[in-house]
Amino acid sequence: MPMSTKTNACRPWDDEQVQRLKELIASGASAVRAAAALKRARSSVQVKARKIGMPFMASRDAKRLRDAKIAEAENRPLRTHAAPASVEPTQQN
Repeated sequence: MPMSTKTNACRPWDDEQVQRLKELIASGASAVRAAAALKRARSSVQVKARKIGMPFMASRDAKRLRDAKIAEAENRPLRTHAAPASVEPTQQN
């Protein structure tokens, strides 16, 4: 039977990784991005997220949310920066 070539196959999750996964999910990261950040398989990240009660958003819902954020940003007026006040040289006596 061939052995797995993945180095993290069946690697247990430590508390730090679980915490990082929670932070990634809360920030709206996709399963693919979380997997890359944690150097784990996407399926492993998705299963762990479900086990801790924080499943990733469905891809169609994530796309809808992303599109809404883009539309909101496009409708916002651009910020204009005020020109710096001109500095008058001081006269020394």
